Amino acid sequence: PAPSVDFRTRSVAAFFWGLKPTGGYGLEVVGITYAGGTARVILNLQSPRPGAIVTQALTSPYVILELERVSRVVFTEPSGRVLAEARE
Repeated sequence: PAPSVDFRTRSVAAFFWGLKPTGGYGLEVVGITYAGGTARVILNLQSPRPGAIVTQALTSPYVILELERVSRVVFTEPSGRVLAEARE
């Protein structure tokens, strides 16, 4: 069963990176900051190295997070480049 979430005090956000042609792709949450009703989730997007041996199957990397209650979530790379954002 899914974990219990108190939506009065918590939020849930998801980032879906999309369909990838092979294995070897991944997401790592490297930080979360909160300011002014916004959660900034910093993601490290991982791709296979050229020539790497990877699973020959379609993959869809994603992450689902429980956060403090916020009205806006911004997913960024460590460089600050915005990947996606959502509002309540």
